[in-house]
Amino acid sequence: MINLTQKSLLLLKKCLKAHKPHLLYALEKESEFNEEFYNELRDAVCDELMINGFEEDRPTKYGLELESLIDEIGRLFI
Repeated sequence: MINLTQKSLLLLKKCLKAHKPHLLYALEKESEFNEEFYNELRDAVCDELMINGFEEDRPTKYGLELESLIDEIGRLFI
């Protein structure tokens, strides 16, 4: 499974459902993933951020949570 907090996993799942549902399987799979895969996850979160994470060009609370998730996913493959 992807090593994220429960809160982060729920947020990631929401983003994947909306933007890359074909990757939802990864939330249950016991496997190691490569950098390209993690970048796809981050792309889904970025899509959500761009669509729903800003108000008047400033990040909302939800947007800040998404930005934090992007960073958290990035640390998984550094």
